[in-house]
Amino acid sequence: MFLAFKEKRFAKRVIQHLLEKYSAVSIENPDLSGKALYREILMRTQLIDPLLVDRLLQQAEDSVDQWTASGRDGLGFREVAHFFTLAQYQAAGHKGTVVSLEQIVNSRISANL
Repeated sequence: MFLAFKEKRFAKRVIQHLLEKYSAVSIENPDLSGKALYREILMRTQLIDPLLVDRLLQQAEDSVDQWTASGRDGLGFREVAHFFTLAQYQAAGHKGTVVSLEQIVNSRISANL
């Protein structure tokens, strides 16, 4: 139970940070959208090495095929946030999760972002 609480808290922190960056980047660069927007957001997170941003986005894009099978429209901010949160959790030395990071992401990030 403590592990679930810890995972949720970790995910919420990462997602909140991403949402703050999303807001800032969107205001400063209203012409950015899609992968270019997500790249700029990740570049500003300071949670990831800038050299890894393109690789992370490519991995998220490659994985989106699995997600589109469940009715999604391709790579969106939710998918990037889900993949990024999982990557950050694993980078912190954790092997797996007991909670659904996807559920946490979807509860905190609007589908239209």
